[in-house]
Formats: sequence, C-alpha cells, structure tokens
Amino acid sequence: LQSTGRLLEEQLPEMMTELLAAVRDKMLCPTESQLTRSLLMEVIELHAHRWSPLEAITTQYYNRTIQKLTTTA
Repeated sequence: LQSTGRLLEEQLPEMMTELLAAVRDKMLCPTESQLTRSLLMEVIELHAHRWSPLEAITTQYYNRTIQKLTTTA
C-alpha cells in the first residue's frame, strides 16, 4: 500500500475507508497472530503519514519486529 495507497485513496476514497476499517478490526482481534497485527499496524502508520515513507527509525522497528516474529515462529 505504500506505493498505491495514495492513489487508491484519491480514486476510491470509500473503498479506502472500508479497507482501513477492516485493517483496524483485524489489528484489534486478539486471535490474529502478532506478525499479522504488526504488519497491519504498519499499514495504519503509513496511512497516518499519508502514504509517505516512514522515518528510518520506525521502519527499523518494524523490520526488527517482523524478523523476530518470523524467526521464533
């Protein structure tokens, strides 16, 4: 979504609203894996940053978290 989120939001704002609502619902669902919830949180942050790249420290946080969750699973 980082590369297409802005375009989708401009072209189909209702669809983006529905997509983000689904992302929020899934992220808050306790039965979802930590990996899934982490990836969804990154999508929420990207939206909050208007689909611009996240700061390096934030990207590093997600990379470390995802690596940790995929190597221990």
